Amino acid sequence: MSVSFPSLAFFQALQREMRAERERFSRLGFFDTTFGVRVLADGDGAPAEFALAFEVFDCVRISEGLVNVETDFVVEGRFGAWREMLDAIHELGAADTAHSLNTLTHFGEALQVRYDDPDGHDKMYRFAESIQEFLDLSARVDFVYPDGSRPPARREALRRSGT
Repeated sequence: MSVSFPSLAFFQALQREMRAERERFSRLGFFDTTFGVRVLADGDGAPAEFALAFEVFDCVRISEGLVNVETDFVVEGRFGAWREMLDAIHELGAADTAHSLNTLTHFGEALQVRYDDPDGHDKMYRFAESIQEFLDLSARVDFVYPDGSRPPARREALRRSGT
């Protein structure tokens, strides 16, 4: 059954996938942060907000909303930017360089990192690889966007010929 992005169910699906990949995440090292995801509507409308808490190699808590939630940082961007990243992940199996969280937040044009404490900002980049691996798990999730559309189908891997 499909879940919708953005939604609590979407992030819970990623949480389940992460738990199935404990070994994969343990190779990346401890992952201790609580951060927010804020998806701004492309038009008018309230943002969708979620808090994701990670401890060691697990996503231990996901909640909807950021009010009264202490986060290290918040990754914020318009729905279109999030969709572009998720479409690339779904099509390729993982984000390419142009659609990675690191690239999309680096200049703050597509996604911005909001933080009150420089240590929070540091955590974003310290755990960027683990966060990206977590988001890349969306390639395995059956999801739809609010308008009912789906991300693109997985692109077949290119095969090299011996000629």
